[in-house]
Amino acid sequence: MRHGKIGRYELLHKIAAGGMAEVFLARQWGQGGFFRDVVIKRLYPHYAEHEHALRMFQDEARLLAELSHPNIPQVYDLGHADGYWYLAMEHVGGVTLTDLCRTAAKLNRPMPLAVAIGIVTQICMALHHAHERRDREGRPLKVVHRDVTPHNIVISPDAVVKVLDFGVAQTAARADTDAGAVRGTYAYMGPEQVRGKPLDKRADVFALGVILYELTTGRRLFRGSDIEIMTAIVERDVMPPSRHVPNYPVELEQIVLHALQRDRSKRTVSAAHMAIALEQFSMRQGLASGALVVSHFVRSIFPYERAHEKGMGIVQESSSVRPMQQLSEPGAKDLEAKLFAEELRALGQKPGAAGPSSESAEIISVPADALIEEEPPAQRRSDRLGLDAFDEDLSVRPVVLLSRKRKGSDQLADGAFMSDLERRLEAEPVATAPDPARKS
Repeated sequence: MRHGKIGRYELLHKIAAGGMAEVFLARQWGQGGFFRDVVIKRLYPHYAEHEHALRMFQDEARLLAELSHPNIPQVYDLGHADGYWYLAMEHVGGVTLTDLCRTAAKLNRPMPLAVAIGIVTQICMALHHAHERRDREGRPLKVVHRDVTPHNIVISPDAVVKVLDFGVAQTAARADTDAGAVRGTYAYMGPEQVRGKPLDKRADVFALGVILYELTTGRRLFRGSDIEIMTAIVERDVMPPSRHVPNYPVELEQIVLHALQRDRSKRTVSAAHMAIALEQFSMRQGLASGALVVSHFVRSIFPYERAHEKGMGIVQESSSVRPMQQLSEPGAKDLEAKLFAEELRALGQKPGAAGPSSESAEIISVPADALIEEEPPAQRRSDRLGLDAFDEDLSVRPVVLLSRKRKGSDQLADGAFMSDLERRLEAEPVATAPDPARKS
């Protein structure tokens, strides 16, 4: 069903509807056959007559225009056309974190610990950018998102995590930010936010702690009616994850509980600190929490492909090229494994080999099953980390050679090494390629 046009954008279909606005997938047309898909957030007409609501809508566009980060959607346009105020933003193809968790639970596909950490780390980086951003005159924006929830987190099939909806964000750029107003989602609010106290970036850190708690335990942290949730947040300390999940990592539990301190003076001081703590934990545990691992899990839960649109392709057919459907291309489930195999071949190592024997090689360890399909339940190992619905195999093996160190180079400073290298090159202007069969 088509929904008409607004300005220069063709509305394709409705994605969502909220209390103040509705969201559409739209298409922007330009000259010379140019087009691209965007998201249009359209304010309901009766809110356009409400001065405060309209100002909040416009402030969201201006705030997003000041933010520039891979984990925050770009804003393209703010305008008024055909009787509506609208905001045009980057279209992020993917699923919300809420949908990912629900679908994984229905399929009995628990989220690996490395995937949960990889997702939360990207959220941390987006929020850190917003928290520390300054305007063009160098003054801090003092952004507090105030509604960091799984519903406002979108993950693309390529594992790009985007933090959405800065519509209720608190910022120094908005002179009339509601003092004492409670905005957001109760189950992800910090105690000071529930009480209507002045907020800083640590309110968003508390929400990050809630999300990390839920992803790594497979259960909601705060449940019940709004009153019950608010009472629990304000008056009771959080029950440690290990009370629900046996064998929960002690170091990870400390990270979670530090982010969930009711007294914000004792809470993790910033989203960046939380990201660093998670990365250090991953390194010590040998967990690969990068984009390939996250992408593999997302594609295994949502193995969809982009719908074909007849007449909208830009590839020019040629008689000398075989039709696309005849090409043998790897499926999504094999993509990551093939990328790693190609990397190993480029480094002169056979896939599946134990790894280079050089003692001076730096190795990264990746969970053995991080890039392969899950085993049938009957075949799963019994020594998995007991993380309830979200587990991860701790057995690791070295699979990726990152770099080789020049023997003895640790005795030279970087500058001295480069100077020595330049001197030797000048002395030997014609260098012969090293024989890979010879040992250094």
